[in-house]
Amino acid sequence: MTRDRSDSIDISNSETTDRPAFRAWLDATADRFESADERRVEVFVRSMLPPLGAKSGQEALIARLDELTDESSLDAVSVTVTGDRLCLCETCAGTDTERALLDRIAELDEWGGDHDATASPFFEVRDLDSAMADETARALVPPRVTTALYCDDSLAGVFPCRIDGQEYAVADFADALHHFCEERQLVVEP
Repeated sequence: MTRDRSDSIDISNSETTDRPAFRAWLDATADRFESADERRVEVFVRSMLPPLGAKSGQEALIARLDELTDESSLDAVSVTVTGDRLCLCETCAGTDTERALLDRIAELDEWGGDHDATASPFFEVRDLDSAMADETARALVPPRVTTALYCDDSLAGVFPCRIDGQEYAVADFADALHHFCEERQLVVEP
């Protein structure tokens, strides 16, 4: 397999792609995407029924990713519901379900060292207090939608994120992924 791709990636938002750190991520990830045997996207959502207004955007993202899976070199898309908040107390964090989600989020949080990138600012830790119940709790609040790109089981990108101090949305990731899939052409050698 080989590819026919120009050296410079060109996606629709040139203001985004003109930034050197994001360009470096695009170029490195395009190469990883091309050489991978398996390419998959994990989507993390707070709810399968977000507030109206956000619902159509979430549906459009999932439909776009499913279409790329059906028509391109993207192998799989999975959707995981995180809920609005994850309790960080020992009891809740000790359950299998919560521990699995917290471990996945920790992996997403660790991504980006090679590109001066981080998803951390988008995963908020909040202290919750109830004067009536005289209780407090700490909670992790994930973004409404988070996407993670894997190339051969290696995490290649997490959105939303900050790269070199600039914020990038899930839409920036979707545009880049579309380009990666579009530019990957299979050539059968005799």
